[in-house]
Amino acid sequence: MEVALAIFLPLAASIASLFSRSEKFKAWSVTLGTFLSAIAATYLYLSKTPGVYGFDWIQSIGAKVEFRLDHFSLPMGTLVAWLVAAISLYSVKYMEGDYRPGWYWFFFGFFATSMMIIVYAENLWFLLVGWEGVGLASWALIGHWYRDEEDKWVGREEKVAGVPYWWTPSVAGLRAVLTVRFGDAFFLVAIALFYIMLGTVSLGEMTHAGALKTLGVVPLLFFALGPFTKSAQFPFHEWLLTAMTGPTSVSALIHAATMVKAGVYVLIITTPIFVLVHGSQLYFMVVTALGLATAITATIIALTSMEYKLVLAGSTAANLGIIAAATGAAGLLGLHGHELPLSLAFLHIAGHAVSKASLFMGFGAVIHETATRFIGEVGKLWRHMKTTGVAMALSMLSLVGVPPFVGYITKELALENVFEVGHLYHLDLLTPLLYLLLFTTPIYGMRLIGLTFIHGGEPGEVHEAPVLMWIPYTALAVATVALGGYLAIYKFPLTDALVALLAGLAVGFALYIARPGVQSKTLRPLWLLAYRRFYMPLLYDGAFPTLYSWLSRATRVVDNRLFDGLYHNAIPTAFAVLSIQVRKFASGNVNVYLLYALIGILVTMLLLML
Repeated sequence: MEVALAIFLPLAASIASLFSRSEKFKAWSVTLGTFLSAIAATYLYLSKTPGVYGFDWIQSIGAKVEFRLDHFSLPMGTLVAWLVAAISLYSVKYMEGDYRPGWYWFFFGFFATSMMIIVYAENLWFLLVGWEGVGLASWALIGHWYRDEEDKWVGREEKVAGVPYWWTPSVAGLRAVLTVRFGDAFFLVAIALFYIMLGTVSLGEMTHAGALKTLGVVPLLFFALGPFTKSAQFPFHEWLLTAMTGPTSVSALIHAATMVKAGVYVLIITTPIFVLVHGSQLYFMVVTALGLATAITATIIALTSMEYKLVLAGSTAANLGIIAAATGAAGLLGLHGHELPLSLAFLHIAGHAVSKASLFMGFGAVIHETATRFIGEVGKLWRHMKTTGVAMALSMLSLVGVPPFVGYITKELALENVFEVGHLYHLDLLTPLLYLLLFTTPIYGMRLIGLTFIHGGEPGEVHEAPVLMWIPYTALAVATVALGGYLAIYKFPLTDALVALLAGLAVGFALYIARPGVQSKTLRPLWLLAYRRFYMPLLYDGAFPTLYSWLSRATRVVDNRLFDGLYHNAIPTAFAVLSIQVRKFASGNVNVYLLYALIGILVTMLLLML
């Protein structure tokens, strides 16, 4: 019962919100539902006995409504529920006066419930319900501001090689759903293959399925495309960057607790199953490699982005890459007889989520107060938004991995898996790549803080954010310190990687806080390459749509000339000609008909004689 309350209370509240025209009723009813859900999830975490609870749903395909309570789902459910509740409280003020509150609040609760289904689902068919739910809700919320006002765009109005480099909410929502649906198609096929070959899609039963070892790596790679697209792994990261067209509260929701975390969470909980499959080493290598590629690419993008939320979006993709790489590395270590260190990958979900939710809400308040989304247009906000400034500084230090904040501990522990795999497989290039990643990360953090709160253009009339907005992100900022202290009691990693991180922090401090404005003409081409996001939009918004248009035109030609030509033209014409010829035999003369009958009898007798 408690599990159902934790999952479905936000949805119930969002449905109830539809029956009132009052914006306040909608906001507070959904917010109440999310807080009650968080209380129920906390009760489960503290008191519920781990196990599987549920009932049959569609017996013909083995679909069951089953809830899995274990060492992953219980803390994950608590984390998700409380972050959703905090973001919901923030949204009450942030979304005040919006032109369609009914749409926002319904899909907010729907989103929360869908994510909670993913967290607690034991059966992959049931998990698929939540999986598709977050996809639908993401489209609805990313494209919430469907009027496409210019201040809601991502990017400026410019073109590169003829391709628009700005994205409106409606385009960004479509971009997100199309990318995710591409992976979901393979994800669904993989689940069907699991059921056909194993006879079950229960996470617990799959571990003991006799045919699991002979499943093969192809279904695993098909399955991985779902999490890869959902968690914006390279080369599918583009949709996450342009998803910033949605309200900042939506950005916090998607980037901190739901949607993108669903992908890496599913990678984690399926690793103990997939490690038993023959040939799964290739699968785990792909997960690790794409995770690292995502982390490095997205970090460089964050370093050069000129919009507040775009920097944070890049850092989200980078940290998702670290979690994915740590998960793949855990699988590789498990294949070599090590105990699966999945908890190290899982911890970084929490460390990143707390920091990132705070940062999105805080910089949402900055955008709300300054009426600009571009870095440097308004600055020196420390004088006017001290509470927000302190909260953002704490959360950013945690995000970029500075000790003793929680982000440092969880990131270092996650990267331990990757470093270990590098030693195991003698990958000499891996260590300097990871050091480069750790060195670069603090620089974009210092850049964002320095050019927003310390330097930049003089602000106009700017005030501290309303209380309902700053309470959630300030509380989460404090939590980054408290959780860091709590985890440090058990393990406080001190490795050589810390030197690379502190060096990056010093460089970032020098460039963007101590002596801002340093520029290099030599590095300008590299900066432009990263600023243009390695020209990936030319592929997604230029090459792919063009190719699709060519294919659609070719399909129409084949359809018009072959199918339409055959079924609507050639065959009817042939029958018309044939009918004209046949009608000539129907003269109405009885003597002619008797002659036809006689000829028929003679032909029949001749055939019988043969």
